Amino acid sequence: MTVNVDLLLEILNSLLTISCGFILIYFLSIKKLLRNNIFYYGWATGFILYGFQILMRALEYGIFVTSIPMTVAFIVFQLSTWALDRRKRLIFLFVPFIISYLFIMVLFFLKIMQYSENMWIIGSTLLYLPVALLIMAHRKLFGACVDRLLIGWFSLFLINILMPEGGWIADSLAIFCKLLILTGIMSYDFAVITQKIRRELTSHTYPFTTGYNREGGLNLVMFKSRSESPLKIVSEWLRGKVEENVRENIETYIIVLQNVIPYSVLRSLAWSKPELVHFFIFSENPESSEEFTTLTFGETELGATITEITRRKNGKKEIILIDLSIMIHTFGPKQAYRLLLNKLGMLRSSGTLLTAVLHPDTHEESIVALFKTITDSIQQT
Repeated sequence: MTVNVDLLLEILNSLLTISCGFILIYFLSIKKLLRNNIFYYGWATGFILYGFQILMRALEYGIFVTSIPMTVAFIVFQLSTWALDRRKRLIFLFVPFIISYLFIMVLFFLKIMQYSENMWIIGSTLLYLPVALLIMAHRKLFGACVDRLLIGWFSLFLINILMPEGGWIADSLAIFCKLLILTGIMSYDFAVITQKIRRELTSHTYPFTTGYNREGGLNLVMFKSRSESPLKIVSEWLRGKVEENVRENIETYIIVLQNVIPYSVLRSLAWSKPELVHFFIFSENPESSEEFTTLTFGETELGATITEITRRKNGKKEIILIDLSIMIHTFGPKQAYRLLLNKLGMLRSSGTLLTAVLHPDTHEESIVALFKTITDSIQQT
C-alpha cells in the first residue's frame, strides 16, 4: 500500500490550522485572553476557515468552492488586525473587501484558464500582503512583542510565493509557521495595551469616589517572642481585631493555616456577627466541617481564595492571614513573597486590606526585610 505523503501532510496542515482556532477559543473561554478584544475572535475564526479551505483543497473540491472560506478567513484576518489601529478612516474599511473581491475574480478566471503558478503567486500576494503590512505597522509602534506573529506570517507568505506548487515540504514548513503565529497571537500584548491606552487618552471623568475610597494593600502584624503562649497572644489579638472591624462595619475574612487557632475562639468570633465574619481553614488534610469552610493547604487554593474575596463587590473588607510565618516555612520565602506580590495590585484597586501575622524571630533577618519591602504598614506587638 503506497502512502501519499503530500496528501497526508496537507490534511495534517489543515487539522493543525483548525486546531489553532479552537485553542484560541479555549483560552478565551478560560479568560487567559482578553474576552472583549475582537482581535482574538477574528484570528480564531480565520484559522478555522483557513483550515477548512486547506482540507477542501486536499479532498479536491473545486477551486472556486474552496476560495470561499479562504476569502472570508482573510477578510477576518485583515479586519481584526486592522481594528487595533487607532487611525480609523472610513475609506480604509473597504480596502480588505476590495482586495478579497479581486482575489475571488482571480480564482474565477483560474477555473477557466486552468492552473497557473504565476496566478497563484498573484493571488497569494493579494491575500497575505495586506495582513503582513498591518502587522508591520504594529511592529513599528509596539516593538518586540509583535515579532513572533510577524516572522510567522511573513514566512507563511514566502512559502506560498516560493513554493506555489505545494507539496509535503511546503505543508511541513506551513505547520511550523502557524505554530509560531499562534504563540505570537497568545503573547500579542499590544492588543490589550492598545485598548488601555485609548481609554486613558479619551477624555473622561473620574467617579466621585476617586481619591476617597479606602486604600487596599498589605499590613504586617509582627509578634515578638514572649514568655506567654504565642497562640494565646495571637488569639487575643484576633478577637480584638474582629470586634473592631464589626464596630466599623468592615467585612472580615479570616484565613487560618494549619488549624493554629482553636475552634472555640473561631466559634465565638463567628457568632459575634455571622454576616460580617467569615472563616477559611487551610490544612494539609482538611476535614469537612459544617461550621467553617475547610480547604487543602496549597499555593493554588490559597491564591484563589484571596482572589475571590478581593473580587467581591461589597463594602469595606479586610483579609486576615494567620499566619504568614507558616506560609513561608511551608512554601519557602520566594514562593510566599511571589504569591503576595502578585495579589498587591488587585488588593489596592479593590480597596481590600490584607493583614498578615508574622513571627519575625522564627525567620532570618533577610527574609523579614524582604517582606517589609512590599508592606504598606507594620504593626509590632
